[in-house]
Amino acid sequence: MKKIGILLMSLTMISVMSCNEGKKNAQKEDTGAPEAITEVQQPKKDKKVIVARLIVKEGQEKAFIEVASKLVAATRQEPGNLFYSLYQSPLQPVEFIFYEEYKDDAAFQAHASSAHFAAFVEGTKELTAGDLIVDEF
Repeated sequence: MKKIGILLMSLTMISVMSCNEGKKNAQKEDTGAPEAITEVQQPKKDKKVIVARLIVKEGQEKAFIEVASKLVAATRQEPGNLFYSLYQSPLQPVEFIFYEEYKDDAAFQAHASSAHFAAFVEGTKELTAGDLIVDEF
């Protein structure tokens, strides 16, 4: 779990600042820093968010990216797909995550049963060091 936290922190740098109740309406100086996180966002009721993680065998990163790139391109064309990206950890180059958003569960199920997803699974069997770990939000 510690690795996942480090991975997520390294993928996106987020600055969390506390809000002073008395200064809510004060103007902010533009420092170029990310906005403060003031609330946790919940997905829309029907929207499906997926974070899928996997580890690739050392030395197979380039081959994995080649196969995964085809999946990313095809998935972005699916009618129910809202967002789909693949990230590689800069700290552990064998660790990857897919971040996915679908308009609803039916769109996600269509993706999971698509020919391009089946081709990805088949094409990466020898490249991965374990199963795909899928978290749904």
